[in-house]
Amino acid sequence: MVLVALITGGTSGIGLDVAQQLDLTGLWKVHIIGSNLERGKAAAASLKNTTFHQADVTKYEQQGNTFQKIFNEEKRLDFVFANAGVAEDTVFFSKHETGIPPRPDVAGLTDINLTGAIYTSYLAMHYFRRSPEVTMGKRNLIITSSIGGLYPCMHTPVYSATKHALVGFTRSVGKQLWNEGVKVNAICPGVVITPMITPELKAYFSENVLITTSDVTNVILKLISQDDVTDSKGTFVSRDQLHSQAILVSGEKYYCVDMPEYFDEETQLTHQHMMG
Repeated sequence: MVLVALITGGTSGIGLDVAQQLDLTGLWKVHIIGSNLERGKAAAASLKNTTFHQADVTKYEQQGNTFQKIFNEEKRLDFVFANAGVAEDTVFFSKHETGIPPRPDVAGLTDINLTGAIYTSYLAMHYFRRSPEVTMGKRNLIITSSIGGLYPCMHTPVYSATKHALVGFTRSVGKQLWNEGVKVNAICPGVVITPMITPELKAYFSENVLITTSDVTNVILKLISQDDVTDSKGTFVSRDQLHSQAILVSGEKYYCVDMPEYFDEETQLTHQHMMG
């Protein structure tokens, strides 16, 4: 049986590393999506069972057409990795002496990191539903958030906001998606050494906190393996509860991060109504 994976942001960094590891198994047909034609062709050419599709994740029609093309060919989806993102800084803290300040250029950041990931997740659900019934309970949607989606980042506040949003989105849709046989989880890596990290951003961090793409890929492979997991603080999560999680990756260690505690009965009841 050949499994089918679709990876956005799959031409470099974490996305490409995951594609490479899946490709090596011989069990997967991998489809990587990216906007850079030259880089995408080179990535696919280096792998045996991987196909590149050029698309801009912020353009719903382009993503939709790509999903449709892949599904028409494969007739199934087993794993979708909503991974496309950018980590550029913003001008949020810029100072201006007089008048109305110029509009901060944040649209590209929010469109790629948040809107694009929501489009990917929405399309994934549509094509998961059309996949063979035998894939129920084994379908995986993983969304790339960040350590900046769990803790604030003063260097890139808008980036951090988009990544917080993805954690909230994962936790909000996870229960319903699991009822439809899909495990959705958010991966929250620390600062990963990828082309996305500019020298300016890298300068904020000491070398001993930087992590590799393989650190993240190893956790992703655990999540899609259909096995139970025990995180680095000893928390056991059975395979049928391995959804709606925000998982912090810190080097070779990883942690399932809990939601905030309930401070009173009214808070707990309100949340039950929110999810009921």
